[in-house]
Amino acid sequence: MLHTLLSILVFLPLTYPAIVRNGVQRPSDDGNDDPHPKPPGSRVPVPSLYSQRYSEQTFIGTHDSVALRTPENGWSISGNQYYDVSVQLRSGVRMLQAQGHRDPAGSEEIRLCHFNCALMDGGSLTEHLDAVKTFLEANPYEVVTLLFVNTGPPLEHWAQAFFDTGLDLMSYIPSRSKRGGSMHLDDWPTVADMVSSNKRLVTFLSSGANENLVPYLLNQFDYMFETNFGIDEPDQYTCAPARPRWWDPSYIPPRLSLVNHFLYAQFLGFRYPNATYANTTNAAGFHVGELGEHAARCRSLYERRPNFFLVDFFSEGDVFDVEFGMNAF
Repeated sequence: MLHTLLSILVFLPLTYPAIVRNGVQRPSDDGNDDPHPKPPGSRVPVPSLYSQRYSEQTFIGTHDSVALRTPENGWSISGNQYYDVSVQLRSGVRMLQAQGHRDPAGSEEIRLCHFNCALMDGGSLTEHLDAVKTFLEANPYEVVTLLFVNTGPPLEHWAQAFFDTGLDLMSYIPSRSKRGGSMHLDDWPTVADMVSSNKRLVTFLSSGANENLVPYLLNQFDYMFETNFGIDEPDQYTCAPARPRWWDPSYIPPRLSLVNHFLYAQFLGFRYPNATYANTTNAAGFHVGELGEHAARCRSLYERRPNFFLVDFFSEGDVFDVEFGMNAF
């Protein structure tokens, strides 16, 4: 029954009415025609930051980067992006986020799926890493960050994929003294240092990491905090650290910051990425719900640049304008 329902959701056309709450129409996917994705924008780097620390700058990241909404899958409402990870990287995305699942077929291969592999299978971890390696080899002055939600595959399967693709050799490894939550913002190397050592890939696991065994797969919450996600309304975006939890909710730890900025719509109680509103969600303006406003608010609270903004449908709106604004000033 669950598999049938998930299959229906994957191929359901985008013809839903807008959600109405308290007499106010809320953003939802309500178009009657196929989407018309904008061409991806381009990142404009700030040269002075090349000699600054990795932790001192802002990068755009893609939420569920491998979950694609394309003509080939009927513009599946489970998709979070219109363009694959190779296009994302060439355009300027510098963080790729995905969920790692055990292979339903029973192999040791890790599948990158959206919530459930019956709902959206974005391919294997090895395929994903191959695309990242191709980009890094073609762009020797770039640094890329990977963030994986680990839903259960054992650490050795993650490590095997990095070994098979050779990305273990390009991965950044913190010193032993900086593990276990001891690494602060000032401890990160500069981008120039990472380039000169060819340690240009930083990878975080949400759970299951053991840096004594696999030192390049970093325990996410020892190195960064992140804001709330699961946002259904444009006025719900926050800058406060939500994970990990601190005894003082107003405390801003001296760690990397991940700001979640993506919006959901709902249909019959099911939540799915809101593509119709994405041009506004990812806008560089300063209205409530826009990325520009959220970015400015977080920068003010943190008293430094937020490090990562995680977005859906990165090609919509003006995400690279927001990144440049954060980095240029």
